[in-house]
Amino acid sequence: MALTEASREACATALDTLLARCDGVTAAMLAFRDGRPYVDRVRKAPMQGKFAAMSSSLVALGQSILREVQGGTLDHVLVEGNGGKFVVASIPGSGGLLVIAVLANHDARLGLVLGHAKTCALAVSAAIA
Repeated sequence: MALTEASREACATALDTLLARCDGVTAAMLAFRDGRPYVDRVRKAPMQGKFAAMSSSLVALGQSILREVQGGTLDHVLVEGNGGKFVVASIPGSGGLLVIAVLANHDARLGLVLGHAKTCALAVSAAIA
């Protein structure tokens, strides 16, 4: 896996595409598993380091739960409230180094948000390969 300036730009483009193609998505971020932000794109609310840390912690917690119940590997975690939806997932091929976090409005279609997040994760995976 190579995290070069070119791969960073390709990752940013993948996030831009996600925001452009999926109505209701207000923010998308790639974060390192240790909680540091890598790349983010935002329509409304400011993204901060705390958001990256919470995203990576949520993935780690999901992985731990699945390991304990012998549920296989983590695909994604969804948190949904009356004010919005939050999807977080590991990036395939990153060895768990990167996670994607997507924040969407409460009225966004969950299937579209999840599908676009997974498509973006695959584009990021290709960019860092």
